[in-house]
Amino acid sequence: MINFDSSFEQVKKLVEDFQSNESKFLSSEYQEAEVRRDFIDKFLFALGWDIYHNEQKNPYEQEVKVEKGVYVGKQQKRADYAFHLAPNFRDVKFYIEAKKPSRNLSNADDYFQSIRYGWNAGTQITFLTDFQEFHILDCRIKPDISSILNYKIKKYHYSDFLNEEKFSEIYWLLSREAVVNNSLEKFAESLPKPKGKAILKGTHRGIYQSIDEAFLEELDEIRDSLAKAFKKANPYLESEPLTEMTQRLIDRLVFIRFLEDKQIEPDHYVSEFANSKSAWKDFRVASRKLDTKYNGVVFKKHTIDSDNFIEPDDETFSSICEELAHVNSPYNFDIIPIHILGSIYERFLGKVVVATDKRVRIEEKPEVRKAGGVYYTPQYIVNYIVDNTVGKLIDGKTPKEISKMRFADISCGSGSFLITVFDRLLEHHRKWYQENAEQAKKDGCYFQDGKWVLSLKQKQKILTNNIYGVDLDHQAVEVTQLSLYLKLLEDETTATTQDTWVMFKEQLLPNLNNNIVCGNSLVGRDIFEGSLFRPEDEMKLKPMNFEDAFPEVMSKGGFDAIVGNPPYGFRQIHENNLKPYFKNHFESSKGSFENYFLFLEKGLTILKKSGKLGFIVPVTWLTIPSAQSLRKFVLNGFAINRICWLPELVFKNAIVNTLVVLIDNLQMDKTEVMIYDQTDINSKPVKSSTIHQIDFIKDDYYINIFTEKNEQLIVKKLLDNRKRLGDIARPCSGYNPYEVGKGKDINGKPHTKETILNKPYHSDQQVDSTWKPEIVGRDLGRYSINNKSKRWIKYGPWLAASRDKSNFYGVRILVQDKRIIAAYCDEELYHSRDVIPIKFEDDGKYALYVLVILNSSLISWLHKKINPKSQKDLFPKILISDLTKIPIEINEEYFPKINDLAKQIIESKKQLAKAKTENEKEYLEKKCDSLDRQIDNLVYELYDLTEQEIKIVESN
Repeated sequence: MINFDSSFEQVKKLVEDFQSNESKFLSSEYQEAEVRRDFIDKFLFALGWDIYHNEQKNPYEQEVKVEKGVYVGKQQKRADYAFHLAPNFRDVKFYIEAKKPSRNLSNADDYFQSIRYGWNAGTQITFLTDFQEFHILDCRIKPDISSILNYKIKKYHYSDFLNEEKFSEIYWLLSREAVVNNSLEKFAESLPKPKGKAILKGTHRGIYQSIDEAFLEELDEIRDSLAKAFKKANPYLESEPLTEMTQRLIDRLVFIRFLEDKQIEPDHYVSEFANSKSAWKDFRVASRKLDTKYNGVVFKKHTIDSDNFIEPDDETFSSICEELAHVNSPYNFDIIPIHILGSIYERFLGKVVVATDKRVRIEEKPEVRKAGGVYYTPQYIVNYIVDNTVGKLIDGKTPKEISKMRFADISCGSGSFLITVFDRLLEHHRKWYQENAEQAKKDGCYFQDGKWVLSLKQKQKILTNNIYGVDLDHQAVEVTQLSLYLKLLEDETTATTQDTWVMFKEQLLPNLNNNIVCGNSLVGRDIFEGSLFRPEDEMKLKPMNFEDAFPEVMSKGGFDAIVGNPPYGFRQIHENNLKPYFKNHFESSKGSFENYFLFLEKGLTILKKSGKLGFIVPVTWLTIPSAQSLRKFVLNGFAINRICWLPELVFKNAIVNTLVVLIDNLQMDKTEVMIYDQTDINSKPVKSSTIHQIDFIKDDYYINIFTEKNEQLIVKKLLDNRKRLGDIARPCSGYNPYEVGKGKDINGKPHTKETILNKPYHSDQQVDSTWKPEIVGRDLGRYSINNKSKRWIKYGPWLAASRDKSNFYGVRILVQDKRIIAAYCDEELYHSRDVIPIKFEDDGKYALYVLVILNSSLISWLHKKINPKSQKDLFPKILISDLTKIPIEINEEYFPKINDLAKQIIESKKQLAKAKTENEKEYLEKKCDSLDRQIDNLVYELYDLTEQEIKIVESN
């Protein structure tokens, strides 16, 4: 077994061997293959890596692999070592590039080559070695050959390996033992993060950009240049055709670069276009040639291939090709994972070309702008969903059995889920054939490098048999097909594609138009019955019947698995002509229903018996009143297999908590729902509890996943047969201050960005009667209000939603919208929605009584147990509906005690705020703590909790 001591001894021996014959090893005759065999392989073995595959015999399950061919300049080159960690043999952890010792490692070409591998694969550091030296390189930065030598983090001479302290730095970074414990991630985290365009002189001169950020930026620039060039040459072009044309051209260039880097095409088309005096003409000729060979949507004849289309100027098109050509570009499409290309395209599709008479501009789609951006599902979540749906269904099955199964994403976007489904299918088939060699040969596999390899024809069949998708956006459908084609060709070579093309006379890409369909998953063609739609409205709506789009699938009972990340929010579904349709067709369309309600219901209705659905959805569906009809539909008709609570930052910049729900199309009798918690994006979900589905039904279709059995009993005890806060008081809302297009500015015009930036606030003094004293959520404390900032707001109809003025004066309780922190108020104070006022209809008899109950530890505990939005630290949220449900035990005997304690603690908090000496502060803090304890004990008594129940509450 390899440990530090044994590793150190083995490496010392290697150092002694190198020293003893150093002149030979440093001569130009001593080649890279020799140093790898004599030293580098042994060095890696000493670090615990199964470099010789003594343990990992299966060629599809080996942690150390030699990477595929790539191009650097005009030279063909192979990356020497790629490292993975079982059981994930898909994602590269790091690369090591080897050179012969006579070569000076500190040169721009070798640095650029090594860093390019890591940056394109999304790793953060990479390694370059000739054994004489060992360089650690930073690949967080977009490779720039002019400054690439500044990307070095650290280097070692082989003599450093004799120093135990220095060797330990390498061992605890690069050994298998260390990498298993996330050493690379921790090391990268410890590195300074370059900011902006750059940077730390002498250290970094590049732009800190991940591969997806950099390539998205480049695609945006290409789209902008192309759209302007197309419009200039063809002034009649409108927005939609321009968007489609630029998309098709970009798809072709990306696809061609992919073919070049994968060595599927021996020619370098893009660089030839860049150097040509007739670039556009050459591009059109190449497109027709490639269409004949490849088929598929990418090269299909389009308006840009027409003789009537006036070509853009060659200078613009050539410069785009020059930037993207393999000799200049930092992008290596042999290394970039297909799912990363999908994530890039997902965001790219969020914008469109907008054309006026003479100009064009690029804008976010309205729905994207309203949602605050495009939210691409992280790959680890896609993996989890696919592995627990498709992965479970195909486990143990033969290729023949799998050929009859159908898997879909009915809101597929750029195809990230379908790419992963296809990947799992290919992976399963490879492993199965490796274990069934005789059938592998019969089914058309070929044997190469010790393993059975799927032929292109087999992969085509898997793709067309098993993969299905729908999206409303035509560009998304095109990109999904493109992504699947890239995945199909991922492991092909010039030789294998030539065999299919020349020997079998077959085009290389299957037609996916019957698999990946542009249409509306929620609206069928029956919407036209009795209604007239304008042609442009019909094209926008794109109604679709699943029975017409996928007749074979639906005739056999539906799909075996449906996966995805459905749209959230209310876009389109509440439009006047659609809402009645949804009300008539979906059980979940009660109240203020959302997009994902309908997608979840639709997915389940087209799921085959015993099929599996896996979605990532907002956590609110578990509890919000408007989703009760959806919960009834799910809980009464299906079996929830698993709920996985996800970490806060699943979607960057999105203020939404999410979870994965896995549902089986089975009877729910005796169903036990497994609850998992994914606390860290790098960790596996941890099972936290198991709850019977019938309990959710008994609890009025309220899915509470946050309580253990003993906690559930306490929750039930607190909620049963008690008045609710909504019975004796009225929680209401603050105003919406300023929103673009909503409300009016002080001149009577709808708000613009400018009027919002110049909000009418004063922090010094009141100007007239329309100026009102304002507080914000952070001004509230438990039993106190800190209004030292003396903010004033101009109150009136220019607010986006001004609310009833009575919300802001009279006896009331004010509550933060993040946590239950409540204060008594009887003066005029105004606030937006980060403060929730609780109004009392009588003379405020219950105000202090309710205040004490709200601020008690018991109610804080209960709120966290029954409201999912309070569970996470980053974006906790209290809704008005949450407050109305809080149980209030009315007991007249407790009124005097509770009211007295409330007055005492309010007065003590006031004194504490005014305290001037440390002695006063310390005394008053202790007094407040004592009063808090008395209040907690009194509330426990009021709600009749036992000592054991109190211990459970306080332990949380």
